[in-house]
Amino acid sequence: MKIKEGFILRDVADKTFVVAVGELSKTFNGIITLNETGKFIWQLLTKDTTEEEIVEKLLIEFEDAQRDVVEKDVKSFIEKLKGDRILEG
Repeated sequence: MKIKEGFILRDVADKTFVVAVGELSKTFNGIITLNETGKFIWQLLTKDTTEEEIVEKLLIEFEDAQRDVVEKDVKSFIEKLKGDRILEG
């Protein structure tokens, strides 16, 4: 799975935002605000990846994180993206 073409991620004044551009902006209105973890996951999803790969990379990046919490949070984040039709594959 990965992020559909047509979304761009930008850092503005210590905040991270995602907006739709081009044709996608006709069907997706709004701005997504991401925290540090959301940004990390988003960047991983710019290339085809799996939920398990994301969990493993987060556990490496955030050494003190607990696997069960990371798995739950990643699943929730991905389900939200799927529900908003942001992911392909």
